[in-house]
Amino acid sequence: MRFALYEHSFEVYDHRVIKYFVVLKEGNLIISWTDLHKYIKPRKRVHPLDSSDPVRFRNVIKLLNYLVFDERHINKINELTVDHIKFFLNDYGLCRLKDDDEFTHRKEQTVNICISHIIDFLDELSREKLIKFKPDDLYKIVPKFSKARRKMIDTKVPTFEVHYIDSKKSILRDIPEGVMQLILRNVMTKNKDILGLVALQVFAGLRPSEACNVRREDSKLGPGISFDIVDGEVVDARIDITKEVNLRSDFKSVGKIKKERLQKICPIFLAEFCKCYEIYLTHIEGRKYEEKYGPLNIDRNGRAMTYDTYCKQFKKVIEEIIPELLSSDNPKLVMYGKLLQEKKLAPHSLRHYFTVKLVSYGADVAELMTYRGDTSPESALVYLQNKSELIEQLETVNDQVFNYNLWKANKIHD
Repeated sequence: MRFALYEHSFEVYDHRVIKYFVVLKEGNLIISWTDLHKYIKPRKRVHPLDSSDPVRFRNVIKLLNYLVFDERHINKINELTVDHIKFFLNDYGLCRLKDDDEFTHRKEQTVNICISHIIDFLDELSREKLIKFKPDDLYKIVPKFSKARRKMIDTKVPTFEVHYIDSKKSILRDIPEGVMQLILRNVMTKNKDILGLVALQVFAGLRPSEACNVRREDSKLGPGISFDIVDGEVVDARIDITKEVNLRSDFKSVGKIKKERLQKICPIFLAEFCKCYEIYLTHIEGRKYEEKYGPLNIDRNGRAMTYDTYCKQFKKVIEEIIPELLSSDNPKLVMYGKLLQEKKLAPHSLRHYFTVKLVSYGADVAELMTYRGDTSPESALVYLQNKSELIEQLETVNDQVFNYNLWKANKIHD
């Protein structure tokens, strides 16, 4: 038996409302419902009926499973102590929870987010007098500078130290040009179901979950992508992610849009994006899909592909190219193949690749912000400050070679 997340979705006018609940499950069977959702409250809501974000719920559920089933075996909430919380947060930061393995890694930011979620949850329990210890025993208020708000804010910091493993060395982000060619070739020939998503990341710079939110040109919810054509040639393209709408009949979320916007595709990548887009449309031509929503990227059931499904498909692509890398005549590709056997390469790395390519073409801060959809210049400045190192890691090749590889993939496909 385990605590688990239950998601219920419904529509209020044109807004998709999601409610989350904490349940007890035995396998896939719900044994009982709890009222713990009442104590998992967001700091702000987009819609008055919305629940908190699912990450906040999942972190609390990890705590509950840890305390009740995995380690401490407490029977009642009022048995909670500060030591219980200390043990959990350190095991979380050091990746020692029951479901963690050698591939589990959490960044400092991830650990700090979990700390914040747990403290907020315990604050609500304390307010209802459901736990015995006082908030002062758990945390202290410390003023810290917030980059997002550009001012000092009061932050709740645990009264004890929380340790974590630096995960930066365990997750790959940089993708050399030769590796990207193998990824594109694999997707265009063996895993075309995610070609639209990959193209939206590599050539339009969208985040993985944002790419999952893109609609078709003829979507009844409004065109998700539009082209300007002059004399039969595409001269401009825009992606509409100005509003996060429901794209599935089961109301399952496909992923979040971090910054709602009308994203213009950089002219440098326009031709390559259009090639991939045409190949993807040919691949899904005639396949059933949910016309009411008109998602661009669909799974085998014709529903909008979710972020989780995309991650699984991308993982499959990486696993398939590793043998090619290891058998390469290029020592650098062989070394990268060995790294992929030990470290994770996630879809978000495609957005990083897109940004590095922009930097290599001479983009400035304003252009990086425009084509990445950033709200502040901080990320752009980081890339520009490390321009030489990033371009070296990219192993930049000229456009002719890049286009040739796409052409070659098309020929194999045909």
